[in-house]
Amino acid sequence: MADSSVQAHGGDAAAQTDKIVIDMLTGAWVTQLAAAIARLGVPDLLAARQPQTCEQLAKAAKADPLALGRSMRALASLGVFRDTGAGYALTSVGDRLRSDTEASMRDFFLAETDEVHRRSWDHLVDAIRSGRPQPQAVFGMPVFEYYSTHAAEGEQFGKAMRSTSAMSERGVLDSCDFSDAKLIVDIGGGNGSLLRAILSRYSNTEGIVFDLPYMGGQAVAAIRSSELGERCRFESGDFFEAVPPNADVHLLRFILHDWDDEKSIRILRSCRSALAPSGRVLVVEMLVPENNEPGFPQLMDMNMLVMTGGMERNESEYGRLLGRAGFRITQVLSTGSPFSVIEARPTE
Repeated sequence: MADSSVQAHGGDAAAQTDKIVIDMLTGAWVTQLAAAIARLGVPDLLAARQPQTCEQLAKAAKADPLALGRSMRALASLGVFRDTGAGYALTSVGDRLRSDTEASMRDFFLAETDEVHRRSWDHLVDAIRSGRPQPQAVFGMPVFEYYSTHAAEGEQFGKAMRSTSAMSERGVLDSCDFSDAKLIVDIGGGNGSLLRAILSRYSNTEGIVFDLPYMGGQAVAAIRSSELGERCRFESGDFFEAVPPNADVHLLRFILHDWDDEKSIRILRSCRSALAPSGRVLVVEMLVPENNEPGFPQLMDMNMLVMTGGMERNESEYGRLLGRAGFRITQVLSTGSPFSVIEARPTE
């Protein structure tokens, strides 16, 4: 009896190991499949009317019915769709692949499977061997220069950043007080979604979205549509050299993780010299758990290795980084999302 119990326990452990290994093996396939279905617009088709058969979906998506049916079956097995017997319907997971929801992650899936990501990740071994990002080796330019010269993919990447931004905005608004800020500069602010949300809540505050020129079209259009044009504007520039001066708050959301320590310090020193005397920086980033429990930050860290040469950091590492740039951490705030807010002020 004891032997059979041990064997059963051992069998359970082996099965669990097999599952982990298979999940590791198939993870890239799942990402590609979810992105492909999103590109075909299937979640949007189901949002308009559900359930629908594979034949109906294939006709609308201009896809092969059998191939689409196999794809839907695979994603339904993972909880992305639900087979009702009369066709497929959305689940809460599949709903995140729609294009028209506030919590949509569709654009993030599309950006992370675009050409520059896909081909750069093919060279992961080279990134690990060299410690250097791969877009330069593959395309002859860094990733942000690539997006600057490939307008469609650059615009898609900007939309993807909006997807991740939506996950953090509510938490930043609820955890941070901007009532004393006359001018906020969103450094590398993309289309300015976070800054616009702040300005909508704080009517006596003005703001500047500061980013590379290729983001200007999205940012200006978004500012105009939000009717914040009198209090918000877009400026282009290089944050390694200088940022708009006299701000009470510099927002750095998802910026420092794009860069290694030395380049991050250059950005922070630009902020340090431009801040108003009583100003502060708010760094919005994921924090690697000190105990290394499994999570998104460690895997995003690998994406930074491959794509930008940046990294995810833990709280202690951000403390040292900010200290070298002339700041001290005053508080670290949880936002109820994967992201935290690190508030830092200039040292005396």
